[in-house]
Amino acid sequence: MPQLDDYTQLALDHICHLSERIGARGGCTGAERQAAEYTADQMRTMGARDVRLEPYRGAPSTYRPYVLAFLAALLGTLLVWLLHERWMMAVAAVLSALGAWGMLAESDLAGSWMRYLLPRAGSQNAVGVLPPAGEIKHRAVLCAHLDTHRTPIFYSSTTWHKLFAILVGGSFVSMAVAVLAYALGALFYWPWVRWIGLGVAALQFVALILCLQADFTPFTVGANDNASGVGVALAVARRLAAEPLNHTEVWLAFTGCEEVGAYGAAAFLDAHAADLGNGGVYIILDQVGFGRVRYLTADGLIIKRKTHSRALQLARRAAYELPDLKMRRQVGLAYTDALVATKRGLIALTLHTLPLVANNETMHWHQASDTLAYLDPDALADTHAVVWQLLHQIDRASVEENHKT
Repeated sequence: MPQLDDYTQLALDHICHLSERIGARGGCTGAERQAAEYTADQMRTMGARDVRLEPYRGAPSTYRPYVLAFLAALLGTLLVWLLHERWMMAVAAVLSALGAWGMLAESDLAGSWMRYLLPRAGSQNAVGVLPPAGEIKHRAVLCAHLDTHRTPIFYSSTTWHKLFAILVGGSFVSMAVAVLAYALGALFYWPWVRWIGLGVAALQFVALILCLQADFTPFTVGANDNASGVGVALAVARRLAAEPLNHTEVWLAFTGCEEVGAYGAAAFLDAHAADLGNGGVYIILDQVGFGRVRYLTADGLIIKRKTHSRALQLARRAAYELPDLKMRRQVGLAYTDALVATKRGLIALTLHTLPLVANNETMHWHQASDTLAYLDPDALADTHAVVWQLLHQIDRASVEENHKT
């Protein structure tokens, strides 16, 4: 049997194919479909069962919903200044409320008026199943997203990213402030409230410009985000095909449209969550190409959803069993495919690797520099080891349950 180093090389081969041969893989694009077809072919060659592409309607942009939210709030302020009428403040309050609700909902991967207004496009997940050697007593899902992000300026350095994180929170607060100010202005007829609206509108305008700029940037080839997750998942799957678990059926889910709102993960759960049951464990690999392995204790952009306690228990046990890896926990910076499952009360755990960067140095996250040249094979090997440990912990649970009975 191949050793782990061989599986790391296999992961690198997959990453090379995705990032250099297929290249940039924006959501709902032909390249994203090529990546799905590639993973499906790989699953077939290793003998996975029920391999198929599952189509759904995704979104071609992650920034257009936020553009609509900011435009709604800015329109309210504009109307207040153009039409000096008391009732116009009430209208502005409603428009700002729509913007705040839309932004919060989109950041939490929830439906809102914006999703109904914006166009959808075709995307797909690649799905397959690896059976255990014996009776099925547990199910696990190994998941990684295929699509890549655009390359906006606010991801170009750690300083820019920190400023953008502040701007995200500030923009939401600015709309909430506008709702309160305009509502009070309409109730008590305080014309001076317009100046508060103008002040917060400046922040919303900056956020609007940055979102518009982002949507005109090219897609990254995404060697780390997230060809690395796909590569490790395929390598682990190849190993599972040769060394199947005893009682755990492992599903493989390579999702599209993660970067634009985790549409692929939602479509997968809509189709299969009932079959997998509440006890199924979802292991999400997202950016595992360089740095030390981390697991997320909470996920989300504005609202931080806590990771399921069972998932955290598994992660802590893996960290204990693999002390040399020095695996640590971390609160997520944005969202991953796990958020969709976590919101449904399912057991989902995201693994990623955190790079150690100098002040103002780029992490290559959502940048053109996210190429094969910056990947660290040790990070891929470490992630492989953690996933293998987690899967065997899940599988051993059946033995432990039998001893208890």
